[in-house]
Amino acid sequence: MGDRKKGISLVLIATTFWGMMGINSRTLSLAGLSAMDIAFIRCSIAGVLFTIYMLIRKPEELKQKLSGILVGCLYGVVCFVLGFMTYNVSVERVPISVATVLMFTNPIWVSIFGAVVFKDKMTKKKVLVICMCIVGCICISDVMSTGGANLDVIGIAAGLINGMTFAMQIIIPRFFDGKYSKDAILVYGFISSTIVLSFFTDFSNIASAVTGPNSMVVIANMLAISVLSTFIASTFYVKSTEYIETQVTSILVSLEPILGSIFAFFIFGETMSQTQLLGAAIVILAACILETDLSKITEKIMLPFSSKQIK
Repeated sequence: MGDRKKGISLVLIATTFWGMMGINSRTLSLAGLSAMDIAFIRCSIAGVLFTIYMLIRKPEELKQKLSGILVGCLYGVVCFVLGFMTYNVSVERVPISVATVLMFTNPIWVSIFGAVVFKDKMTKKKVLVICMCIVGCICISDVMSTGGANLDVIGIAAGLINGMTFAMQIIIPRFFDGKYSKDAILVYGFISSTIVLSFFTDFSNIASAVTGPNSMVVIANMLAISVLSTFIASTFYVKSTEYIETQVTSILVSLEPILGSIFAFFIFGETMSQTQLLGAAIVILAACILETDLSKITEKIMLPFSSKQIK
């Protein structure tokens, strides 16, 4: 298999696992686990696997100054505790497809935070994308057709906050770029988030779910959301960038909301209205526009025509 095919395969596998995440979270919620319980399970299992991975592959990077460990703790609380919790709340209260699309607003939040924190230039393309995202989110909430009657404000807000915390996974390491190992920040982030979440987790609740009548289903979904959707998906996503361009990776990841909607339809029979489908398409298109150099694409499209003229 060529390097390019390998990179595409890795990111598609990661995207598929991320698309399954809403199904796993909803199933665990129906089994009686709270958003905190699910977040703890995801952080603890994935954290153990990431720590083992680092001890084998990069043990020297785990030796960090106190300041580096504190940065990792900050990363864990913001990105994992808040991020995983809000995602679970969103999946509980709104359709999985809607929650997944709201999480996919993260490229837009990266642009906004980048402009505020790092003084990145706010180009016309970024402004267009942000406006598209706002319109898309309004359509996804379906507030216009229902008059706000069916709008779950908490579910929508949790989904948007989840998108912000997803963006912070890029922003926080960038803020400390060159000072600390990104992999070490990730490991200490998982360790700290597991400790914090342990204070809010009902372990008796988890024990009951694991030993209950549907124990095998519960355990399977616990492993899926922590091993497949967190550890393997993140590892494969990062690895894919070694073989293909980040723009290609970002575009392929845009399949995540689509896969999430398909899984939700077949497992729970969830559907989206035409307005919500339009909103989802707008958000996905906005993310693709943001991550794509349109000038290069236009240049490639026009290349055959320009070559004929030269001849």
